[in-house]
Amino acid sequence: MPQCAHNTCTNTPRWWQPRKPAGATLDERWYCSKPCVEAVLLERLTGVRITTEVVPRLPGVRLGALLRLHRACPPEQITAALAAQAGSRLRLGEQLRSMGAVEPHALLRALADQGGVSYLASVDPSRVHDAPGGLSLDAIQALRVVPISAPDGDRIRVAFPAPAPRAALAAFRQQTGWTPEPFLVSDDAWLSLLEHYGASAQARLHHPALAVAFSREHDAERAIRRLAEVVMTARETTMRDARWGQYLWVRLQGVGAGFDLLLDHADPTAQQGEDTWRAVTTSR
Repeated sequence: MPQCAHNTCTNTPRWWQPRKPAGATLDERWYCSKPCVEAVLLERLTGVRITTEVVPRLPGVRLGALLRLHRACPPEQITAALAAQAGSRLRLGEQLRSMGAVEPHALLRALADQGGVSYLASVDPSRVHDAPGGLSLDAIQALRVVPISAPDGDRIRVAFPAPAPRAALAAFRQQTGWTPEPFLVSDDAWLSLLEHYGASAQARLHHPALAVAFSREHDAERAIRRLAEVVMTARETTMRDARWGQYLWVRLQGVGAGFDLLLDHADPTAQQGEDTWRAVTTSR
């Protein structure tokens, strides 16, 4: 029987024990039991670093300056909107829209220039009926990124609302292996894409490329136990992880199966000092 890869394991192999290991393999390292798998998962998840951004940041340019440059909005309207923001707490673009001071297309163009990305003035939601990319809706909502076409080699087109979610785009690339081609869309188009993603799948949750289960956890221990159960059941898995903002995305891949775990460690109901994470799990 091989030696457990976890350095604090106290289970000493005996010569008379069966040669076939009863534990599980994670990233080509064998662990003798579920407690050892849980221990190594805890170590790995607490050590995940913020994912390097994939879309370069440009020097900051104020939206109002871009709208003036494009002659999309009179300067006095921008001044009035900035003053109104103190009471409305809306973003400048939303404030201008509410005042009828800027056309939606002009605003979208300025926001795209501000983020250094391309934009789509319109997008057909039927493009996402077959769930390109095979992500769960929960992952899409956390990423604020939705694939809008099938992968083309190692690239895939994705859409998102402003502002550009740079760290989430990097997490998407790290976890899927596809380089995202980013396109900004309006908030209305974004909500429509969310509504239609995977709509053509019969009984949605039974589509092989979509989530077949969904549950929520509220602490790290329960989330890690869930991941360890998958590792022990699959017997041999690989793990990929990415972190952005308040989220940590774990992807386990086994023979013919996979499992996604999305951790949200910014639980607003947690009291100060508590170590609580809200976990969203979906199996693919």
